[in-house]
Amino acid sequence: MPSFVHCGPCLYDIVYQNDRKWCTSGEEGLCKECEKTHQKNKTSRDHQLVSIDDCRQMEDVPISFTCSDHDKKLEWFCIYHEEALCVLCLSTGHRSCSDIIQIDVASTNARQSTALFDLQEAIEVTLCNITLCINSQKPTPKDIEKQEKDIRTIIINKRTKINHRLDELEEKLVQTLVRATKTCTSKCNNCIQQFKIQEERLYKLKDQVMQMKECASDQQVFLGTRQFNKLITSETESIKTATDYIYNYKFNLHLNSDIQKLSNDVIKEIGYIQVTEQKLHLDIKELKIKQAQMPQKIQPSCNVADVDLLLIKRFNIMRERPMCITGCAILPNGHLLCADFYSTELLESSEEGNYIGSIQVSATPFDITVLDSDRIAITYGTNDFFEILNFRNSRVEKKIKTEEPCWGLIQSNGKIFVKLERVHVFDINGNLLYTVAAGGIHYISTNKNNLFCSSYLDGYVRCFDMNGKEVWKFHVNSSEHHHPLAVANDRSGNVFVFRKTSRNLILIQQDGKAHKKLLNLEDISPRAVCYNIDQSTLLICDHNGGPCALYKVLYK
Repeated sequence: MPSFVHCGPCLYDIVYQNDRKWCTSGEEGLCKECEKTHQKNKTSRDHQLVSIDDCRQMEDVPISFTCSDHDKKLEWFCIYHEEALCVLCLSTGHRSCSDIIQIDVASTNARQSTALFDLQEAIEVTLCNITLCINSQKPTPKDIEKQEKDIRTIIINKRTKINHRLDELEEKLVQTLVRATKTCTSKCNNCIQQFKIQEERLYKLKDQVMQMKECASDQQVFLGTRQFNKLITSETESIKTATDYIYNYKFNLHLNSDIQKLSNDVIKEIGYIQVTEQKLHLDIKELKIKQAQMPQKIQPSCNVADVDLLLIKRFNIMRERPMCITGCAILPNGHLLCADFYSTELLESSEEGNYIGSIQVSATPFDITVLDSDRIAITYGTNDFFEILNFRNSRVEKKIKTEEPCWGLIQSNGKIFVKLERVHVFDINGNLLYTVAAGGIHYISTNKNNLFCSSYLDGYVRCFDMNGKEVWKFHVNSSEHHHPLAVANDRSGNVFVFRKTSRNLILIQQDGKAHKKLLNLEDISPRAVCYNIDQSTLLICDHNGGPCALYKVLYK
């Protein structure tokens, strides 16, 4: 932007008037008088105006309002494809898309969106990854130097025990060692330098995001967030690729077996230097970056009559012994996790249903819930504690003692809800916040405002508010022993629950006044159920580890 920006409307009348505000929608400067006229005009009164000083601060923030394919202004947004569109994109590649909205609508409140927060968090996590990579390499050159000194000592000690011929062979071996040392040290220094360059780029990106958050318009924040998402994803992938070339170096001295026969000219060397490169397996944190917050096709508080299921996959858990599947979860990477109450392990399967392996845990697991991209929480039934486990490295991060048996649990809005005699609510790190006097046996589920508890003893599913007051209860026909077991809810508060004996899956409407039978599970003895809000998928697990099924929940 030049030092002086002339008012656009005045310039049209060939009047050179310096502006004081910048219209981000019309992309032109406005003087004091034209600013008043701009705000009075019906077509422009909703345009966002920023000061010229704020606008100049955005000069270094690379946000494009132009389509990279057609060089046209980005004016539309496709919700289905999560893509900003120009008028040509709209008429060519998105004719059949029904969820097209104006970018002005899509970018509403972009500065307060969770996507911008996620972007800033992603930068922080990636900077931590860079620091981890640099710190992993800093001790390596000193360790190499120490190993070199140790081997030099061995060489010198050997040399004192043999005759003058050792002088020539020693020099040859030391030269080999020095070359290896220089090569390895050079690799380490190059690696550190590469990560420092990436670190500088990320700090610059962090500053740009802060500038964008403070000074940019909603459209700039919206588009910048998406474009920065791509940059930070690229940087993360670059770091992951670079870690494939991070090594520790182990020097070993292999002495020639004929070293004692130096008087014989057959011996040509003392030995050789062997350098072993040991790949470091660094725990690079990954953060799932969400798209900018905007109106999307999320399920409203709908009538259960408008809900259907579409089968995605059926599969069997690999079994060589009796099982009791009491809990299940869908991990952020799409893998499926089941709790086997007859063992001390969690069973992991791919999203296609193929068995991957098991994760050893502290006791017989009852229920599980996902906390974030790395961690889950696990309850252990009659054992008076639950745990927070990093499932990537199978390490227990925290054990929380409760003095009561722990049964069902669920994570919602950054809190962990655990069913003891009452429902105990913890923060994401396992610190007790408060308790809720919500009745029920074993299984619970929750959304932002309500708790849902099932009881196989009296056949009711109950809904409580966060103060423990009963909002509604639904009778699941206990006279026929169709007692409810596990429960799960969608974003609207509609509740999925099983009828045990009849093996029916029903959906109770969010107000408790209606229900719908979704499935008749003839060959599945259901007990565990998990609903993924982000993907609108429902995982159903057989009590004995037999047929399991993954469904897409469809909302009309």
